[in-house]
Amino acid sequence: MTNREEEPLPPRSSRWIMRYVKPQWRVLGAGSIAMTLRAGVLAVVPWPLKFIIDSVIYAKPLPPTLSGLLPGSSHRVALLGTLCLMTLVLGLLDALLDYSGSRLFLEGGQRLVLSLRQDLFAHLQRMSLDFHRRHRGGDLMSRLSGDVQKLQDLITAVGGDIIQHALTMAGITAVMLSVDWRYGLVVLATIPAMLAIIRLYTGLLRRAIRRIRHHEGELWSLALEVLGSVQLVQAYGQERREDQRFAAGARRIFDAGRVANNFQAQFSPAMTLAVAAATAIIAWYGAVRVLDGRITAGEMLVFLAYFRALTAPTRRVAKTARIVGRAAVATERIGEYLLETPSVREPTRALVPRDCQGHLVFDGVSFNYRPGEPVLSDVSLVLEPGRTMALVGSTGAGKSTITGLISRFYDPAEGRILLDGHDLRTISLGFLRRQVALVLQEPVIFRASVWENICYGCEGATRADAIAAARAVGIDAVIELLPDSYDYVVAERGQTLSGGQRQCISIARAMLSNAPIVILDEPSSNLDAVTEARLMTAVKRLIANRSALIIAHRLKTVTEADQILVLERGRIAQRGVHSQLLREPGPYARLWANLGGPDSRDAFDQLGTA
Repeated sequence: MTNREEEPLPPRSSRWIMRYVKPQWRVLGAGSIAMTLRAGVLAVVPWPLKFIIDSVIYAKPLPPTLSGLLPGSSHRVALLGTLCLMTLVLGLLDALLDYSGSRLFLEGGQRLVLSLRQDLFAHLQRMSLDFHRRHRGGDLMSRLSGDVQKLQDLITAVGGDIIQHALTMAGITAVMLSVDWRYGLVVLATIPAMLAIIRLYTGLLRRAIRRIRHHEGELWSLALEVLGSVQLVQAYGQERREDQRFAAGARRIFDAGRVANNFQAQFSPAMTLAVAAATAIIAWYGAVRVLDGRITAGEMLVFLAYFRALTAPTRRVAKTARIVGRAAVATERIGEYLLETPSVREPTRALVPRDCQGHLVFDGVSFNYRPGEPVLSDVSLVLEPGRTMALVGSTGAGKSTITGLISRFYDPAEGRILLDGHDLRTISLGFLRRQVALVLQEPVIFRASVWENICYGCEGATRADAIAAARAVGIDAVIELLPDSYDYVVAERGQTLSGGQRQCISIARAMLSNAPIVILDEPSSNLDAVTEARLMTAVKRLIANRSALIIAHRLKTVTEADQILVLERGRIAQRGVHSQLLREPGPYARLWANLGGPDSRDAFDQLGTA
């Protein structure tokens, strides 16, 4: 997609939006033509009134160029009818062009929003995990929804107001200076004061709106966190506490909104006073020019009408400054995300091997999430096809980091990781991740049917394929007990399923992927004995003839592993098979002796203190 393929722009730059404006040039160009024609119509609108006053009321002759063109020019009543009809026709043209231009700019804005929202979602999906660790989910949603929508308002404001008014002002200025340049300069001299007022208040509004959007992102993050954990909130009776936290966040938005509203409320009256003062000056000077015989009363009316036309853009900005300010802030906020690049990127010349055996090697791998805080230090291991390796260690020892490095969610700070002899940093990301199946302790289940959840990650898989995978690992009986069997539609995050049912789906999903490497985060943890026995049978079928890496939380799990690695503070403290490690002095043998054998639960989380 274009926003990821082009060169990165400077921080806080808004030039990226042109990548989305350019594809809409036909629609926006047609809208610009309509607004240009409308500007011409607006420049002509006051002139029929000028001739009504000068030629109808005061009986002054029409200019020679018009006397032959206007029907009834020799008769004042007939001329009045013609001039009134012209006023009506100009009004109809103004309305038609206004509708056409506005409709075209709205259409272009909607198409831009559609394209940008799709690209931004795709961009966020492809950002590395460290990006998602740094940003709150609510803030991501705020930019993906509200901020993107406000860009349509910006397109409409620029096309429907700014372009049209700029052209109108240019045309009016030219006409005024050609009629009476002195009077024209007096009118134009009043504009800078109004522009200064606009600049002052738009700056104040933009800063206030930026604070509002910041507080909104924080509030939506809080709402997502609380509603996503509502069971825990209710279990501990913390509804009132969360009400107070939400109310405090909403109050911050309210207070910031009051500041913005105050500026908005001041803006329009300030403009009204400035326009009133300028009108008094222009009317006084025009009356003096009429009394001196320098201009006609009709021409004075034209100048006053032109002044009103010149103030229309400023009045319009006064009314839409908040919309434009919100859109400008939204552009900055979206740009901040679009200008970020993934820390893990597709190789320039990505290697796509013909097949994968699943032979994995860590060669002196070190890693840290933050500088100076190593999570892994000089880790070396070999995982061979058809073999099972267990990782044990206390929380924070680096077990999950190792599994994340295998899928290349992160890159090592030092050392290298090889898959079938190829450095992971040279292999296509898509190919690599298709070779790794994840079975997590808390499986991810989507709002979809059971068979669709099993097929997730296996493009083109069918309902029959899902059923075959479930039968292959022996969990089809569990799924068939559901109300609609494989067609049962699961609630969001799998809330209508038990823990064992969710794990059954996760294991069947891994089987269907047919990946040569399987990573399991102790899928049988926290399950009852019957469900655990069934799942362990399914796991054995899944990992047969595959490279399997198990993060172990129970002693029972590791006894049958082909190799056990004991991690302490990011280093491999011990390695070997169960019987060998029991004979060696070290944390593994001490833990086994102190915790009472293979049925102890969550034993290895205590390795760091044993």
